[in-house]
Amino acid sequence: MLQTKPFTINEQLNKAKEYMDTVNQTQLMVSLVEKVNFINPVQFFSYYQNQDLLRLFWRDSEDSFYLVGIGNYKTIQSHQNRFHSVQQQWEGLLTDFFIPNDSVKGTGPLMLGGFSFNDSVMDDKWKTFQSGLMVVPEAMLTVIQGECYMTYNVTVNENTDVDALTTKLKQWTENINDQYESNVPQQLQTTNSLDYRNWEQLIRDAVNRIKNGTLGKVVLARELEAEFNQSIDLNNVLKKLVEQQKDSFIYIFDYGDDAFISATPERLVKVDENELLSTCLAGTIKRGDSLKEDDLLAQSLLNDEKNRSEHQYVVSMIKEAIEPLTHSIDLPSQPEILQLRTLQHLYTPVTAILKDSYTIFDLIEKLHPTPALGGEPRQAAVMFIKENEPFERGWYAGPVGWIDAHGNGEIIVAIRSALINQNKATLFAGCGIVEESDPYEEYEETKLKFTPMLEALGGISR
Repeated sequence: MLQTKPFTINEQLNKAKEYMDTVNQTQLMVSLVEKVNFINPVQFFSYYQNQDLLRLFWRDSEDSFYLVGIGNYKTIQSHQNRFHSVQQQWEGLLTDFFIPNDSVKGTGPLMLGGFSFNDSVMDDKWKTFQSGLMVVPEAMLTVIQGECYMTYNVTVNENTDVDALTTKLKQWTENINDQYESNVPQQLQTTNSLDYRNWEQLIRDAVNRIKNGTLGKVVLARELEAEFNQSIDLNNVLKKLVEQQKDSFIYIFDYGDDAFISATPERLVKVDENELLSTCLAGTIKRGDSLKEDDLLAQSLLNDEKNRSEHQYVVSMIKEAIEPLTHSIDLPSQPEILQLRTLQHLYTPVTAILKDSYTIFDLIEKLHPTPALGGEPRQAAVMFIKENEPFERGWYAGPVGWIDAHGNGEIIVAIRSALINQNKATLFAGCGIVEESDPYEEYEETKLKFTPMLEALGGISR
């Protein structure tokens, strides 16, 4: 097969100007893509700290795919009917893009961002992160199986100096792989969380609702507010997360004084062409101190009626939600164990073929929130959370991730997460409440789930 050599940045810009003349436009949005020598994605993210630029970071749970976006070329904010609103704006924006090079998957026009757990966000501390916010970066590094590509999103007009713009764009990747000198890590000073007596009452209220048949399951969470001796260095946090959370997705949205970060094992949905992958993750136990203890704990989890019941809620709901949108669902009959650094989970992957008339946005709307994040029945569980949980979830447990120009994308559930503002961080952790739930055991489970993020931030769970 004859291989066509990709166009250089200079050639792509000239093609864009030629196209602009052909269609008689005075300006044009262009997405330029070039393959580059290896750039460390963590160093690329770190290099642009303190430069007053929005930063976005994504790593998949297989450690094979990275996206690092810098700068804000275009912003899409949700309106009423948020998933549909963002989809309409995105599809409209794409019609105006000129893409000179055949795109490698994960390059070209691509947006990263997320949505809140609930339809609206009222709490002032979430003012930066609205109910739906997606960003097309100015410059984006894509790393796929070690191969690196840069995407530059620019606007050209009849007066654009192609040579000067080419030189300017090359500056995005200059000096990136120089050794990054991290700051002295911040130290934890104080923590504050919901009093156990209040937590106990919340769980008992939920269990009573379940016993009287109002709810089948509800997922409840608590905050941990942590204050440090200095502003939190996201570069240090990212480095720790990448090193410690090998089997988790890592996501950062760094926007001015505020940042939202998540190291989550939970995928909501992935779409690759028309292939769909969703995962059911519900039921948790700690890791052991030895392989033998690990195995004993895993078997205990697999045989635990409460956790299996909680897991089955999620499996059944996901199957029911995606069935009308897909062909040939493949659903294992039994869960397996997913082992993370400090935790083990019951895990069931669900694969299917997406029907042509549906998109990843339809899947997000159908799936969010799953019983692993909200409960069952969905509406009743979400209402109980709104009325009884003593904080605003914001983007915690919301769908976040990326979507490209071809409808491919991956959306995760932002658990094991934190909202950061200068020297303060609010961490979030939750657990599924069913009829057999014990408040103390659930409290201890949330403490365990706080640990990875608090360690990365420089503190110790308490």
